[in-house]
Amino acid sequence: MGHRCCAHRACHEVYFLSAVVSAGWICAGFAAICCFGLAIALIRTRRRVRQCEARLQELDRQPAVISHEIRTPLSLVRGAAELLAEETPGPLTPAQEMFVSTISDNTQLVIDMAENMLAISRLETGALPSHQELVDIRAVVSSCAREVRRILGTPIFVESSGGMIPIVTDETQVRQLVWNLVNNAARHAGADASVTVSVRAGDAGGCTISVMDRGSGMTDQDVDALFTPFSTGSTRRPGSGLGMMVVKRIAESLGGRVLVDTEVGSGTAIMVQLPEHVGREEE
Repeated sequence: MGHRCCAHRACHEVYFLSAVVSAGWICAGFAAICCFGLAIALIRTRRRVRQCEARLQELDRQPAVISHEIRTPLSLVRGAAELLAEETPGPLTPAQEMFVSTISDNTQLVIDMAENMLAISRLETGALPSHQELVDIRAVVSSCAREVRRILGTPIFVESSGGMIPIVTDETQVRQLVWNLVNNAARHAGADASVTVSVRAGDAGGCTISVMDRGSGMTDQDVDALFTPFSTGSTRRPGSGLGMMVVKRIAESLGGRVLVDTEVGSGTAIMVQLPEHVGREEE
């Protein structure tokens, strides 16, 4: 009887061990399957992340590609229009002069739009190149004013009395800011109006660039829409509005700010205050 009980107990122990081993194998197999599944999911996730990163890089490059593709042919069109305006091929009739002027003016508008779209894209993604150096603001302003005067023919007067005003900033960004500022004023000044540009040193360093036109001025609605592209104010204003948005974005990225002083019927003055050093905000 004792032997039979021992044998029975031994059988139960064998069955128990077999069950434990089987359960262990099942758990191990399940764990292996789970680990394998997780590994596959991780590989697929990483692959998807790489695809998304590549797509984002492609999207970041698209504004530059589009801008280049737009600017290149339009620059050729503008160059041809300038040659016609200079009567290089021969004299033009008054009607032909008007057509050539329209071609040149609208071509420049689209080129500016392409430049500004690229700048906005880079500013929003933080990809706008920045190179800090000592910049003579008076020289930059005078250069931009001459170029806008040459292209548009608008009387632009630069108050350049005084010495050099050096600030440490990004010259390329400042040039784009000033170009848009003067270009905007010249286009909105009106047919018989003029634009005055001045630069003065700040009391605590830095400088203030002022551009004043003697046009029709702006309403409160116009001022609210000034830095919003493709918006419609109370009056019809040429262009997309991207230029002033770029002015504001660049000024802020350089640690400065933009102020507007306008009166309906008297004209508009837009002032950009820039710090002596990039990243040092104006008080």
